[in-house]
Formats: sequence, structure tokens, C-alpha cells
Amino acid sequence: MTTLKGVKQAPTAAALKAERERDKVQAVRDYEEENRARQANMARLRALRLAQERTESKATTAPRSARKKTASSTGSGPKAAS
Repeated sequence: MTTLKGVKQAPTAAALKAERERDKVQAVRDYEEENRARQANMARLRALRLAQERTESKATTAPRSARKKTASSTGSGPKAAS
């Protein structure tokens, strides 16, 4: 007489289908979680980039607006008679 302890029983079709369904649900969860993390990282990086561009544009425009134009540098005004 043989014992069945050493023999693995093959899963039934219903069990395989249920396992595939669980795997599918988990794969969708993982995909959506990764997508949310990617979107959050992109939003964070975009905010950092925009803030950096804002500070750079303020730094470059501030000295120019503070500078006064002189009559000789603009080209307008009376020319000296020779």
C-alpha cells in the first residue's frame, strides 16, 4: 500500500482561476501605486523647477529694472553740434 503524503495534488481549475484572479488584482494595484508615485514625483520636480525658474528670472530682471537709462545710452536727445 502506498501513502499519498509524498504525492502533490494538482490544483483544480477553479483554484488556478482564483489564483490568477488574485494575481491580476494585485498587479493592477501595483501598477496604480507605481503610477501614483511617478505622478507625485513628477509634480514635485515640476514645482521645484518652476520655483527655480522664478527665482532665476527675478534675479536677472531685478538689476535691469533698477538701472537708469542715460540720454547717451538710449540714443535719443539732442546731438552735440560740431
